[in-house]
Formats: sequence, C-alpha cells, structure tokens
Amino acid sequence: MGGDRNYKKNIILLIMGRVTSKFGVAFYLIVLPLFILKSSGSLAWSGVFFTLSTVPAIIVTPLLGLFVDRFNRKNIIILCDLFTGFLYFVLFVTYNFNDYLGVLLTVTIIINIVSNIFEIASKVFFSEIVSLETIERYNGIKSFGDNAASLIAPVLGTLTFGLWGFKIILLIMVILYVTSAILEYFIQYTSCKSDVSVKSNWIKELTEGIQFVRDHKDILYLFILVMSLNFFVGGSEEIMNPGILIQKYKISDVLFGFTSTTAILGTIIAGFIIFKNRKIKLQNYMYHFILINSGLMIITGGLSIILYPLKTLYFFLFLIIQLLIGFFTTCVNVPLNSYFQIHTPLQFQGRFFALLTFSSSLFVPLGILYSGFISSIIGPDVTYIVNNMFIVLIIIIILKRGKSRLIDNTFN
Repeated sequence: MGGDRNYKKNIILLIMGRVTSKFGVAFYLIVLPLFILKSSGSLAWSGVFFTLSTVPAIIVTPLLGLFVDRFNRKNIIILCDLFTGFLYFVLFVTYNFNDYLGVLLTVTIIINIVSNIFEIASKVFFSEIVSLETIERYNGIKSFGDNAASLIAPVLGTLTFGLWGFKIILLIMVILYVTSAILEYFIQYTSCKSDVSVKSNWIKELTEGIQFVRDHKDILYLFILVMSLNFFVGGSEEIMNPGILIQKYKISDVLFGFTSTTAILGTIIAGFIIFKNRKIKLQNYMYHFILINSGLMIITGGLSIILYPLKTLYFFLFLIIQLLIGFFTTCVNVPLNSYFQIHTPLQFQGRFFALLTFSSSLFVPLGILYSGFISSIIGPDVTYIVNNMFIVLIIIIILKRGKSRLIDNTFN
C-alpha cells in the first residue's frame, strides 16, 4: 500500500512540476511579443527577435538528446527549472539596462534551449517512473494539466501585464520555476543506468538514434505520419482557420479567439476522459482517430464552400468542429506519446524525442509556408480539404505497406 502511495505521489509531483513550468511558458509567451512591440515599436524587429531566439534551440536539439540519455533525468529537470528561474531573475535585475532588448534576446535564446532539454528529459523521466500498464492513463492527466495551463495562463498573463507591467511578469516567472523545482525534488527516484558511455563518440550516438528509428518499422511509420501531420495540418491555426473565418467570412478578431479556446477545451475534456478510461487501449485506435480528425477538417473546408455567406451558421458549426478536433487530437497525441515511450528503450529515448522535436521544428514552419502559398492560389478552405486528403492517402499507403505491431493490432 505504501509503495502504491509513493508511486502515485511521484507521478503527481512530476505532473504538478511540469504543469507549473508549462503554465510559466504560456504565461510568458503571451506577454513577450507585446513587450517587444511596445519597446521597439517595430513589427520587423519583433520578427527578427523571435527568429533569432528560436533558431539556436532548433539547431542544438539533436545534441540535447545525448545529454538526456547520459545523466540522471530527475536532476536534469530540477536543474533546468532552477537555471530557468535564475535566468528570469537576471532579466528582472537588468530590466533598466540601456540595451535591455539585447539582454532579453540573449537570455531568451538560452531559456529556449533549456526548455527543450526539460521537455525531452521530462518525457523520458515519465517513462521511468510510470508503469507500462498505466502510462497511457497518466499521459491523459498530464495532457489535461498541460492544456488547462495553456488555457488559463494567457488570460492571466495579459491581465497581469496590463496592470503591473513586464517586470512583475519576470518576478512571477522566477517564483513559478523555483516552485516547479521544489515539487520535482520530492520525487523518490532511483536513476536507471544508461548504457551510453559519457566518453563515447557523440556522432556515433546520434547515428545509433537514427538507426533505431530506421530499423523499427512500427516506430518509423509513426514517425513519418507525425511529420506528415506537422506539415499538412501544422498551418491550420496560422493559415487556414484565419483565412476562412477572418478573410472570407469577416469574423472579428475577438470572435476568432474563441476558436482556439474551444479547441483547447476539447483537449482538456479528452485528457480527463483518457485518465478515467481503464478498459480501452487507445493505441489500437490511433489511425482511426487520425482519420476522424482529417474527416472533420475536410468537413470544415467543405462547409466553408457550401454555406458561404451564412456567417453565423458557419461560425457556430466551426466551433463545434473545433471542439471535436481538439478532442480527437488529444486522443491521437496521448496514445502516440505513450506508444513511443513504451516501445523505445530508455537508453534511446532522449535521442529519439530530440530527433522528433527537431524534425517537428522543421516540418511545422515548412508546412505553414506551404499552406500559405497554396491557400493564396486555391483558397484556405480548398487547402484544408486537399491537405487532409493527403493525410488519408498517407495512412492508406502505410496500412498497405506496414506490418508493424500497431498496424496488426489496429486493423487485423
């Protein structure tokens, strides 16, 4: 009984620490562009700032997996939180410097790199302390917490920024990350020793991680599918949704904001249901859920064509579909992450999730660029339909060629 109590306590502490960090990220990111625009008065500088602050983190991500695979994951996430809290404290005390935007850029680059380390390490750490039988359920409650933080933090962030300014935001960030580190410190954990030697060749280790994905067809097929989703669906919020609602149907910016809220609400509901679920193994239905999601997006594009110019009716149906899309997206993401955590050996997980993060960081902006270009030619609603038909086609090809554990369990 005591062991079971400690087991649940460890999971709760990790999820609470992670949610606190996630809340901090969402809290800060909603305010940062407002502060930069207010300080510089230039949209061009804002674009340069965010490009320069994110590119270094993307470039070094594959190497971060090596770091995570070599060292104690509990220590990594605690040190990441403490160091991030220290970096925000640096921004707090240097707030009145003449070249503050330069300091902010430099520190933000480091924060983004540390954030990637935390994200990768926390996923591997989750695999270590959660049993294979319950990992899907607890990934559900983790998703619930992450999305709840993403829903609440932006509202509180903009309110706090408006009332007290950026300096108070920085002080709150320090408190949040120190709190997260304290929660993680109390996790009772014995490190799982990795087979990766600290003195081994990093190029060889990176190659081993890539070879693992290539040699395991079930992982490879899902990896390809994830990148396809990032490319073809990644531009939905940035390109297709605003293109349809704002540009075509002339929906106001305020009403458009409700669409993201509705989608997040769907993810929260799904996360809670997944946690409560004890009977259905969602990993066996991932392809079904992806097909349902693509079907919903095809319907979104089709209704945009059929119902135009019935703005009120279309917006009402759009919100309902977004709720369902958020729900089924979580029904894909949670079992997908669980599958990767279960079937990827611990000694490879850091490199695997680093490779996944790195690839996603490339395919999402490429997909947004592609979707923007195609939407300007054939329209955002037709692009919605075409992109998701590609997803359906890719799934059909995978099913015809694949003989993986997942495909066999799902469709045989």
